[in-house]
Amino acid sequence: MDREVRIDWDRLEGDWKQLKGRAKERWGKLTDDDLTAISGRRAQLEGKIQERYGYAKSQARKEIEDWYRSTEPYLADEIDNIRTEIQNLASSVGRIANKQIDRAQVRATEAARDVEAAITRNPLTAIAIAVGLGFLFGVFTRR
Repeated sequence: MDREVRIDWDRLEGDWKQLKGRAKERWGKLTDDDLTAISGRRAQLEGKIQERYGYAKSQARKEIEDWYRSTEPYLADEIDNIRTEIQNLASSVGRIANKQIDRAQVRATEAARDVEAAITRNPLTAIAIAVGLGFLFGVFTRR
């Protein structure tokens, strides 16, 4: 006895653009307009198969279940491909982020050296600026 096929129609609707070609291979009498109108919806697919092939509802449903069973490996492969692409993308983003962090650290270090050199060259000016900033900070933070 055949096992009952539990079709995830939400997933099938979401993957319909990829599965349309496989449906066309299985049911050649379905037109491109039919497949577009079906949009992965169960009732529409059953109805169009009944209409084009003259099948009873039970026969159309069995055809769909057999077809869906044949698409499962395809969907699993597609999921694996997407997973691999996401991992590659995450890896690329990580590499780019690390490069940017390294660049930012180099620039921050250079800026700190430049400030230190400016303070060493002009210590009195640096003290005056620090006192002025401290005064302004005190004025703006006092309530």
